[in-house]
Amino acid sequence: MNVMKRAAPPKPKARKNTEVNVVFEDKAKDMVRDAMKAQGVTVDQLTERLALIGVEMSSGGVANKISRGGFSSAFLLQCMDALGVEVITKFQ
Repeated sequence: MNVMKRAAPPKPKARKNTEVNVVFEDKAKDMVRDAMKAQGVTVDQLTERLALIGVEMSSGGVANKISRGGFSSAFLLQCMDALGVEVITKFQ
């Protein structure tokens, strides 16, 4: 019996460092930083506020996420909620 070999699937390209991702990660990072600055909230205070809504992280972990900018949309929304920033999530 002659068995044909399948070609290997193409390797996915890393999208993390694409220009468009970098631009939007910077925007997300700026949103969190601007909201913190507007309220005079430090990373330690944001960490405490996040804990109040059930997000348990160290201050260092929060600072690292914000400085990288490559965090999830869930983390962005959690920060906005912890900072009391209303984010419209429904279209009317």
